[in-house]
Amino acid sequence: MDLKLEDKRALVTGGSRGIGKAIARQLAREGVKCAICARTEDALKAAAEDLERETGRRVLPIVADISQADSIKRLVDSASAALGGVDILVNNAGRVSGGVAEDFAGVTDDLILRDFEERVLGYLRCARAVVPLMKSTGWGRIINVGGMAARTAGAISAGARNAATVHLTKSLAVELGRWGINVNAIHPGATVTERLGERLSGRAARRGVTVGELTQQIAANVSIGRLVTAEEIAYVAAFLASPLSVGINGEVIAVSGGVGVAVHY
Repeated sequence: MDLKLEDKRALVTGGSRGIGKAIARQLAREGVKCAICARTEDALKAAAEDLERETGRRVLPIVADISQADSIKRLVDSASAALGGVDILVNNAGRVSGGVAEDFAGVTDDLILRDFEERVLGYLRCARAVVPLMKSTGWGRIINVGGMAARTAGAISAGARNAATVHLTKSLAVELGRWGINVNAIHPGATVTERLGERLSGRAARRGVTVGELTQQIAANVSIGRLVTAEEIAYVAAFLASPLSVGINGEVIAVSGGVGVAVHY
């Protein structure tokens, strides 16, 4: 299927590894001109080189911290100048849950404030910066990466930030749809990335099991019998980024392999 993405221009935050890097890779394979950002320059440049080698497309690395408003402005200005505009924003940067305790007894005020600064306010600020560029062309796609913690009680900070991301997504979709800008969210579950073991190590230690045992426990609650990969999330993101997704706006798509038995209307 031709996703009609050739020569579109994308900005992927948190693009140096994991889901963000996988999304940038898939977009580049579809012919998109990509800029990726992260806070660590060496890792970011290495990721851009990897993506260029794998896709044959130039990928622009821009160091940025999405918890800082000034950094976001510089990021979008730089990406727009280099790419000639921004058609697609993938909001992905921010902490991935699982490494520290987030239950009632363990969650800290600082963690909650950090999560909202990065994920909710950071996503909003990035959208504010790119929307004028999208309005000028009458077309755009914003994809907010959330997480299944929004639908599962227990991880207080992750649940709160991801639930807030859902509300932000719907609010932006309602306001921006008339400008040809679609806004949707993706909820990954536990996902196979290069840092999965590192992310699960703290949770495994708290439960007194190995990382392998914990991974098996998590996979047992996935209907396909295994964890979804970052690449499989990227396939969905690429479709949402395309003109073919015009009929989907303000929605949340869980790309978890089928976690849980709840029915969501």
